[in-house]
This record gives sequence, structure tokens and C-alpha cells, in this order.
Amino acid sequence: MGKVSIACLAVSTVVVLITFGQGMGLLRGGDVASHLYWAMGTLLCVLAANVLAMIHAAQSDRLIRVLRQHMAETRAEEPVDRLDDASRL
Repeated sequence: MGKVSIACLAVSTVVVLITFGQGMGLLRGGDVASHLYWAMGTLLCVLAANVLAMIHAAQSDRLIRVLRQHMAETRAEEPVDRLDDASRL
């Protein structure tokens, strides 16, 4: 999921840079309709990347909670005097 988020971020960054170039072209008398299409594409790409990032963060949070719970259960099952057990070896 992390690779998908990174790919979406890269794509949205490229589209934002193209849209910026289109907008700068408008200052020199460029095509307004072309810029508007790129601006809409940028908006959709950035929103998609943000949604995927939120999903990724929610999954990571869930995995961290499960890992902490598992670690707490494992600590409760382990013997308290681990140092004494290691010194006997």
C-alpha cells in the first residue's frame, strides 16, 4: 500500500507541475480551456492521492494497535526472571 501511495504522490506532483506550466502559459496568452482541463485533472489526482494516504494511515494505525496488543500479550506470558534463566546457560 505504501508503494501505491508513493506512486499516486509522484503522479499528482507531475500533474501539478504541468498545470502550473499551463497557468504560466495563460499569462502569455495561452489556451484557457486546456488549462482548465489540466486544473481539473490536478484536483482529481491530488484528491485521489490524499484519499489513498488516509487509507494507508488508517491501515498502519490498525496494524500498530494489533502489534502493541500482541506484544503486551507476549510480555504477560514470558517469565519474569529472564536474566536468571540466561545466566544458567
